[in-house]
Amino acid sequence: MSSCSRTRSEYRRVRTAALLLTLLAVALPGAAATAAPVPLPVTAVLVGGAETALVVDLSASTRPGRRSVSVTRDGIPQRADLVPVMADGLAVALVVDTSAAGAAALPAWLSAAARFILEAPPTTAAVVIADSAPAAVAVGPRRGPTDVVRGLTPVRAHGDRDTAAALRLAVRQFPATAVGRRVVILYTTGADAGGERAGTLAARFRASGTILVVVGTAAGGPYWADVAAATGGFFAPAGDPVVVRALDQVKTTLGGRHLVRFPTPPTLPSRVSVRIDTGDLSLTGDAIVAVTPAPAARTATTDRRWIWAVAALAAAGLAAAVVVVAVVLRGRRRTRPSRADPPSPWVVRGSAAVPGTVARGRAEVPETSRATPDGARWFP
Repeated sequence: MSSCSRTRSEYRRVRTAALLLTLLAVALPGAAATAAPVPLPVTAVLVGGAETALVVDLSASTRPGRRSVSVTRDGIPQRADLVPVMADGLAVALVVDTSAAGAAALPAWLSAAARFILEAPPTTAAVVIADSAPAAVAVGPRRGPTDVVRGLTPVRAHGDRDTAAALRLAVRQFPATAVGRRVVILYTTGADAGGERAGTLAARFRASGTILVVVGTAAGGPYWADVAAATGGFFAPAGDPVVVRALDQVKTTLGGRHLVRFPTPPTLPSRVSVRIDTGDLSLTGDAIVAVTPAPAARTATTDRRWIWAVAALAAAGLAAAVVVVAVVLRGRRRTRPSRADPPSPWVVRGSAAVPGTVARGRAEVPETSRATPDGARWFP
């Protein structure tokens, strides 16, 4: 009997422990998740001088609340903070395709820009840039949605598309903004930036610490998707004429983007390890921090080198031409008779002439003989 009693009591203890574990799993679902970290999606690394910002995607976490971050470099903890992209301190440049070719989509783009600024944090600084040649600021800079929405009303389509210039103008706005806190949203029907390579454009955005989001037609190919993804942004395909799904994607996807900010390592490139705890997830990942050279500076240097090369070739060609002309003129001087010397009497108008004169068939005797004492004549 004692043996049966011990068995039943052990069974009850096991069943009680299992029940308690089940209750803990239901009450604390994050405990199991925290025990098994998941990969952290790092979409871009933006280096801005003394500060670096990793653009990470935390959309997998569904639990609101406080989130913590830790960054280590060579095993040494670094000072770091975690902020949403869509938070106070955001600066936005809205680039709208206002070309005549994209006139049919302009009302949808203006509506999309107005919706975004209305849903952005109230303190967001914004500017609207018209993508028509020449690209120019159409509205702003403004702080708060009211003036921006009001300034969108008179915008009209005209001229040719000038997307590359419009994007260069966009990254120059709000120069004092911290790295990763400036976002450019492009609304366009164009397939690319007008001939500029995707890698060059993406490098310019990364070097300026700017995130690019593109809302455009799906028929544009991979160009915009490649450029935007390299900056920590994304491409939202828009239908024709319905663009609501694209606008919803901008809101949800950009809302899941966060910035992990920490001091730029003194030696680059450098590897850092990141861990983020969201309450329901624990995400870990590594990132390489490296300096992104500014394409604009490289392009300007390359252009100056080409100018100097062309100038050098032109100078060399001119010098060669001068030498050839000098040689030709010198040769002509050698073959041309001197004006101080009279023409040769041996050739006159193609006929030969005999020195001296001939008169009446008798040759003239030269008067070079001398007389001797006996009357005879001799010639030297």
